[in-house]
Amino acid sequence: MIECLDSGPAQDLAHPIPRLDTIDTELQTDRGAYIGIVIAAPLKHDPQSKARLLRKVALSLSYFESLQFLRRCGEPRPDRCRIYISVHSGTDSKMLEIIDQCGARMLANGITPVIELTHLS
Repeated sequence: MIECLDSGPAQDLAHPIPRLDTIDTELQTDRGAYIGIVIAAPLKHDPQSKARLLRKVALSLSYFESLQFLRRCGEPRPDRCRIYISVHSGTDSKMLEIIDQCGARMLANGITPVIELTHLS
Protein backbone atom coordinates (compact mmCIF):
# COMPACT_ATOMS: atom_id res chain seq x y z
CA MET A 1 0.00 0.00 0.00
CA ILE A 2 1.19 3.55 -0.66
CA GLU A 3 2.23 5.48 2.39
CA CYS A 4 1.37 9.14 2.85
CA LEU A 5 4.75 10.85 2.69
CA ASP A 6 5.70 14.46 2.07
CA SER A 7 6.97 14.66 -1.49
CA GLY A 8 7.68 18.37 -1.33
CA PRO A 9 6.57 20.83 -4.02
CA ALA A 10 5.23 19.64 -7.38
CA GLN A 11 8.28 21.19 -9.02
CA ASP A 12 11.73 20.68 -7.50
CA LEU A 13 14.32 21.03 -10.25
CA ALA A 14 17.13 19.94 -7.90
CA HIS A 15 15.53 16.50 -7.40
CA PRO A 16 16.02 13.49 -9.75
CA ILE A 17 12.21 13.49 -10.18
CA PRO A 18 11.77 17.22 -10.80
CA ARG A 19 8.10 17.41 -11.88
CA LEU A 20 5.17 15.71 -10.18
CA ASP A 21 2.50 17.55 -12.12
CA THR A 22 3.33 16.37 -15.65
CA ILE A 23 3.83 13.13 -17.52
CA ASP A 24 7.41 13.03 -18.82
CA THR A 25 6.65 11.32 -22.14
CA GLU A 26 3.43 10.14 -23.76
CA LEU A 27 2.71 8.29 -26.96
CA GLN A 28 -0.90 7.53 -27.84
CA THR A 29 -1.73 4.62 -30.11
CA ASP A 30 -5.03 3.64 -31.69
CA ARG A 31 -5.78 1.24 -28.85
CA GLY A 32 -3.65 2.36 -25.91
CA ALA A 33 -0.71 4.46 -24.82
CA TYR A 34 2.89 4.38 -23.70
CA ILE A 35 3.86 6.64 -20.80
CA GLY A 36 7.43 7.37 -19.72
CA ILE A 37 8.98 8.33 -16.41
CA VAL A 38 12.54 9.62 -16.63
CA ILE A 39 14.83 9.56 -13.59
CA ALA A 40 18.04 11.00 -15.04
CA ALA A 41 20.06 11.31 -11.82
CA PRO A 42 20.72 8.78 -9.04
CA LEU A 43 17.73 8.41 -6.73
CA LYS A 44 18.59 8.21 -3.02
CA HIS A 45 16.68 6.08 -0.55
CA ASP A 46 15.10 8.83 1.52
CA PRO A 47 11.49 9.67 2.44
CA GLN A 48 11.16 12.55 -0.03
CA SER A 49 12.51 10.53 -2.98
CA LYS A 50 10.22 7.63 -2.13
CA ALA A 51 7.23 9.95 -1.92
CA ARG A 52 8.10 11.65 -5.21
CA LEU A 53 8.53 8.30 -6.95
CA LEU A 54 5.19 7.01 -5.68
CA ARG A 55 3.42 10.24 -6.70
CA LYS A 56 4.96 10.10 -10.17
CA VAL A 57 3.86 6.48 -10.60
CA ALA A 58 0.38 7.36 -9.31
CA LEU A 59 0.16 10.20 -11.86
CA SER A 60 1.11 7.81 -14.66
CA LEU A 61 -1.44 5.21 -13.51
CA SER A 62 -4.12 7.89 -13.30
CA TYR A 63 -3.63 8.60 -17.02
CA PHE A 64 -4.95 5.11 -17.77
CA GLU A 65 -7.84 5.57 -15.32
CA SER A 66 -8.99 8.87 -16.84
CA LEU A 67 -12.39 9.09 -18.51
CA GLN A 68 -10.70 10.40 -21.66
CA PHE A 69 -8.49 7.31 -21.92
CA LEU A 70 -11.27 4.88 -21.01
CA ARG A 71 -13.61 6.37 -23.63
CA ARG A 72 -10.93 6.26 -26.31
CA CYS A 73 -9.38 2.87 -25.53
CA GLY A 74 -11.40 1.03 -22.93
CA GLU A 75 -9.87 -0.70 -19.93
CA PRO A 76 -6.06 -0.88 -19.97
CA ARG A 77 -4.59 -4.11 -21.31
CA PRO A 78 -0.94 -5.19 -21.00
CA ASP A 79 -0.58 -5.68 -24.75
CA ARG A 80 -1.42 -2.05 -25.52
CA CYS A 81 -0.59 -0.04 -22.38
CA ARG A 82 2.91 0.46 -21.01
CA ILE A 83 4.69 2.60 -18.47
CA TYR A 84 8.40 2.91 -19.15
CA ILE A 85 10.63 3.88 -16.25
CA SER A 86 14.10 4.96 -17.30
CA VAL A 87 16.10 5.09 -14.09
CA HIS A 88 19.69 6.16 -13.54
CA SER A 89 21.97 3.20 -12.85
CA GLY A 90 23.36 4.94 -9.75
CA THR A 91 19.97 4.73 -8.02
CA ASP A 92 19.97 3.20 -4.54
CA SER A 93 19.10 -0.52 -4.55
CA LYS A 94 16.23 0.01 -2.08
CA MET A 95 14.66 2.48 -4.51
CA LEU A 96 15.07 -0.05 -7.32
CA GLU A 97 13.11 -2.52 -5.16
CA ILE A 98 10.34 0.06 -4.76
CA ILE A 99 10.33 0.60 -8.54
CA ASP A 100 9.92 -3.17 -9.00
CA GLN A 101 7.00 -3.12 -6.54
CA CYS A 102 5.45 -0.30 -8.58
CA GLY A 103 5.84 -2.51 -11.64
CA ALA A 104 3.75 -5.21 -9.95
CA ARG A 105 1.08 -2.61 -9.23
CA MET A 106 1.11 -1.56 -12.88
CA LEU A 107 0.61 -5.16 -14.03
CA ALA A 108 -2.28 -5.55 -11.61
CA ASN A 109 -3.87 -2.54 -13.35
CA GLY A 110 -3.48 -3.97 -16.86
CA ILE A 111 -0.33 -2.03 -17.74
CA THR A 112 3.00 -3.52 -18.76
CA PRO A 113 5.95 -2.04 -16.83
CA VAL A 114 9.21 -1.57 -18.70
CA ILE A 115 12.04 -0.71 -16.32
CA GLU A 116 15.41 0.20 -17.78
CA LEU A 117 18.61 1.23 -16.03
CA THR A 118 20.41 3.98 -17.91
CA HIS A 119 23.98 5.15 -17.64
CA LEU A 120 23.56 8.91 -17.81
CA SER A 121 26.10 11.42 -16.58
